[in-house]
Formats: sequence, C-alpha cells, structure tokens
Amino acid sequence: KQRPNHQPSTITKRNNTKSSRRNRKTMKFIQRSTLLFLLSSSAVGAFAPVSHRQPFRTTSLAAENSPQGPPYSGPAVKPILDGIKSPDDMKRLDMRQLKQLANELRWETLESVSKTGGHLSSSLGVNELTVALHYVFEMPEDDIIWDVSHQCYPHKILTGRREKMSGLRQLGGISGFCKRKESPYDSFGAGHSTTSISAAQGMSVAKSMLNKKRNNCIAVIGDGAITGGMAYEAMNSAGYLRSRMIVVLNDNGQVSLPTGTPSAGGTVPASQLSTYTSNLLVSRPFQDFRSFAKSFNKLLPTELQDMNKRIDEYARGIVSGGTLFEELGFYYVGPVDGHDLDNLVPILEKLRDSDSNKPVLLHIKTTKGYGYPPAEAASDRMHGVAKFNLGTGEQTKSKGIAPSLTSIFANSLIEAAQEDRSIVGITAAMPGGTGMDIFGRRFPKRTFDVGIAEQHAVTMGAGMAFFWF
Repeated sequence: KQRPNHQPSTITKRNNTKSSRRNRKTMKFIQRSTLLFLLSSSAVGAFAPVSHRQPFRTTSLAAENSPQGPPYSGPAVKPILDGIKSPDDMKRLDMRQLKQLANELRWETLESVSKTGGHLSSSLGVNELTVALHYVFEMPEDDIIWDVSHQCYPHKILTGRREKMSGLRQLGGISGFCKRKESPYDSFGAGHSTTSISAAQGMSVAKSMLNKKRNNCIAVIGDGAITGGMAYEAMNSAGYLRSRMIVVLNDNGQVSLPTGTPSAGGTVPASQLSTYTSNLLVSRPFQDFRSFAKSFNKLLPTELQDMNKRIDEYARGIVSGGTLFEELGFYYVGPVDGHDLDNLVPILEKLRDSDSNKPVLLHIKTTKGYGYPPAEAASDRMHGVAKFNLGTGEQTKSKGIAPSLTSIFANSLIEAAQEDRSIVGITAAMPGGTGMDIFGRRFPKRTFDVGIAEQHAVTMGAGMAFFWF
C-alpha cells in the first residue's frame, strides 16, 4: 500500500540522513582544507623575502606614456578634454578615449597648478578615480563627497571650471576646495579631514526618506583621513542603519605631511593601513590559493557552491583589513589598482547597479603624484607647492630674509627641550606645518605623530601632563 506523501518512508529517511552526513563531512573537509591551505599560503607570503614578493603594480595610459625628461611636457593638444564641458559629455566615450582623457586631464592639472600653486600630488593620485567616478555616476543627482577636497582639481576641470583654473586660490577666483555655492557638482564643502563618510551617510538617509529613485552617495577618503575617529563613528553608524553608500578608501601610504618624520613611532606614517596585507594579497602563494579555491568550488555539488562562493572573500578578509570593515557592517572590495580604468569602471558600475542597501568600502591603491616624476620622487610628493617649472618640477619660492614663524617656534621649542626633558611634541599628522619635523629630527623619542586625530592628540597630552610632561 502506497504511503501518503506527507509520511516519508524509512528508506527515504535513511537516505536523507546518509546524504546529510556526507554533506556535513564534505563541508568539514572543505573548510579544513581551505583553512590549512590559507594558513600555509599566508605563512609563506608573510615570511618570504621581500625580493620574492610580487609588488603592487599600477598600470594606465599615464604609465605607458610616462614622460621622459627632464624637461617634462604633456600633450600639445587635448582633443578629448576640449570636448568635455560637463560629466555628461563623458558618457559617449569608450575605454580607449577614457584613458586618453585621463592623460590629458593629468597634464591640464599640472599646467594649471604650475602657474598658481596649490595641492598638486593629491589631485594627480586620484586622476583616474575622478574620471571613473564621473563616467559611472550621474552628478549632480548622485553625490560624490571628497574628504578634505584638496584633491578636487581634476573634478573641477571636468565639471565646467576648466577656464577658471587660472584663478585657482586667487582673489576673486575659484576655491582650492569644494564649495557648494561655486558649483552644483560640489556636493559638500570641506577643507578639513574625516567628514566625508558622515556627510555621505546623511545624504543617503535623506534620499531614502524622500523615496528618491536614485540613491548613490560616494565618499572618497584617504588613508590619512581615515585615521580620524569620526570616520569610524560614521562607519559604525552606517553599518547599523544599513545606509546605501560607497566609501572609496584611497590608500597611498602618505598619512602624515611630510611622511618619514622621525618620531617615537619611527619614520613610517602613522597608521599605515595595509603595507603588510597589500604585499601579501599580491604574493604568488595567495594568488595560487585564490585560483585553487575558485577552481575547486566548480567541482562541488550545487548546494555547497553557494556556501563556498565566500571562500575567496573570506580568505581575502582574513589577511587584509577587510574583516575590520566587514565587522562594521560594510561589504569590503579590494584592494584594487586605483590607476587602472579597465578595472575601476566595471567595479564601480556593479556597485552602482547593486540592489543591496549594505554600505560598501572599495579599497584602492594609488601613488601620490602619479604620472609626474618630480612629484613621485619628492619626499612630500609635492603635496602643496608654490608656482613651479613644469619641465623640471623646481618650485619658485620667494627668498625671504626673515625666518618663518614655524621655524622660530620649532627652534625655540628645541632650545627649551634641551634644558627641560619633560617637554614633548605631539602632532596630528602635520609635522611639516607645525614645526614638529624640525623638533623630531632633534628629539625623535619625544615626538609623537598620532595621525589625523586632534581629539586624541589633546587628550593624550592631558594624560601625559599628569606625569609632568
């Protein structure tokens, strides 16, 4: 007599039990094998000699057409850039034209800043990112928030202010930072660091409450600015509220200005985010593991493939900063070459078109001053410059007789510190602008660079003062 459908036979139960046991055993085997392979790969990558590791490489049209010199010079004509009056004009370009636009844009920025002075290397470092963002997103309906916004010169050129660049930072001219009253393409005014993620979240929440059909809010923040506590406060809130937003972490290893100032922490930048992990992620053992994981997953039963699709993500997260951002509620993507438009554009398109409301952190690696050899070679990467000779990179600085107030302060502090061992110096990633670089060369063990964290710097000083420092 046939059993009702709702009463499975003993044989069916037994088969299901056996199948379940096999699946559990298979899953345990896969997890253990994957972890063992990952640990062995990580160990090899971590302890291999530096010469055996594969360095993180950047490739773009700027690299292919790297200027020979000195003297250095860019293209004589800029036909693609000449046709760009607003970001809408970029939508018709193909990838080859986008790369040419990036090259023309870089030299337009260089030529403009060489005549006015300003923040140079930060703008050069995000040149390709700026092109990709404006190509993929629809400003001003979409919002791009530049943290600090000293890197916004390419953004200004692409958003209808190319002819005004001759008045950059001049009386009656355009600002050196983003300014809402200057252009509808400047989503948020800035000038100081670590505000972009909070602003992007606020915009995202507001658009959701207004039931906007498009809700793309992108915060571009550097590895220096992300050392500020406000950035983590914002990320914690964004993950909790599940705010739809993209945070682009521009990781260029230039946290303090200038990087390399002697201090109690050594000469490395304060809070370098991923020097070790970036080397590991591009090492041959880890790449072999990722290839193995992806290939092996295709051989598994369908019900197990869904679980193992996260093997690559999990492995990447273990050895990178990804787990930190994942724990804050973000989906982590990266690290990605920030000068490679072939990768940047499709990644940004997929993030734009995603239906998920989970915030995303896109981690890109860039070189500050990229594409201009004098900037790449300078200790400060030509971060803030006076007018300079474009062919050589030599800056035209006024020869004042009187010493600067910064040097007077630093030398006076050194004189006092020679007599009083309790005097220390604390800087929030600005040793050059405060004179702490001069003090640090004389008293490195009594100089503390805490990153862009002014609240922490002041309160740390209060704590030291309890012991008469």
